[in-house]
Amino acid sequence: MSSTTSPRADVESAGRDRWTPVRLAGAGLGAVYLLVGVAGFVLTGVTSWSMHHSETLLVFQVNPVHNVAHLGLGAALLVGAVLGTETARGVDRLVGVVFLLLGLVGPFVMGGHADPLALNSPDHALHLGTAAVLLGVVWATRTRRTA
Repeated sequence: MSSTTSPRADVESAGRDRWTPVRLAGAGLGAVYLLVGVAGFVLTGVTSWSMHHSETLLVFQVNPVHNVAHLGLGAALLVGAVLGTETARGVDRLVGVVFLLLGLVGPFVMGGHADPLALNSPDHALHLGTAAVLLGVVWATRTRRTA
């Protein structure tokens, strides 16, 4: 007879999993991006979804589309961290690649019609920094396979 665990048991045991660096990075950055998304909506409201209408939060431009992106990516990071180390590793890797692409492509689309997020220069630095943290912690904590 084989021993299998249900998905519910996996989620329940994830809470007892120790808080590894990939989980801490995901939880910390996820919470920050969720807070930024909420703060962005406080500034922009929810009525004007125009891509070219934005407000400034500290030095970052935000609009409702940008706020939704912050909420979605923040929630993904936070949920991944709560579900356990391997889930957090996968989510950190995926979200890190998304932020890396935003940081690299952003300067070329900034202010144009292909910029629904109202990106500005500080955004690019933040996106690259977030990508460096997420991908760095995934890389630094990888398990090495022996032949």
